Order: sequence, then C-alpha cells, then structure tokens
Amino acid sequence: MKRVVFTLLSAIALLALVACGGSKVDDATAEKYIAKAEEIVSLLNDGNYAEIHARLNEEMKAGLPEQDMEELTPLIEQSGNFEAIDKASVEEKDGHYIVVLVGAYSEEDRVFTITFNEDDEVAGLYIK
Repeated sequence: MKRVVFTLLSAIALLALVACGGSKVDDATAEKYIAKAEEIVSLLNDGNYAEIHARLNEEMKAGLPEQDMEELTPLIEQSGNFEAIDKASVEEKDGHYIVVLVGAYSEEDRVFTITFNEDDEVAGLYIK
C-alpha cells in the first residue's frame, strides 16, 4: 500500500510536468532551487526522511507519511555511492519551481524531479 501511494504521488507529479511545459528561470532563481533540491538529494542519500518530511507541503505530508519514505532506502542503496550531480535544470510553472537533477552514483544514476511551491515547500518528489 505504501509503495502504491508513493508511486501514485510520483505519477501525478510526473504527469503534471509532462502536461505542463514550464518556462525557464533566471540564473539566480535556478541557483536557489538547484541548491534546495541538492539538499533534498543529500538528505535522501543520508536516509534523513524526518528532515525531508518536515520540508513537504501539507498535501505531500498527507499522501506520503514519514514512515513510508523509508521504502526509498533500497532504491538509494542499490544506486551505490553518491558521486555528484551531473546535470540540473529548473523551470517555473504556475508558481511552482520544478528542478530536475541527474545524480551520478557508482552503480546506477538517478533522476530526481523535485517541485517546490511558492512557500519553498516540497510539493512533488519523484525518483527514477
């Protein structure tokens, strides 16, 4: 059930991204949101789900309880050791900032799509 909820939230975030092409942002805004997204990736790598959960907006908190986030541990672990963020981009759509990061790991790269709302809360989190 937990995996279904996370998958559903991820699918909704992905569909929103695909259906709504966003606009590019200025360099200062891009740097701000890339840094925020990198913090989330770092917290994921450390397994610090409590801190991530504290940064979620109310809808995400309701749909993704903190204990369900622990199901991400095997996904992160199978990726191997984190090496670097290879690519990063930011788009704005309807007051939301959508950050896509490509994380290089020793075994398998991951693509993180993290959406921030106007209050800089995490409004979407998708890991591929």
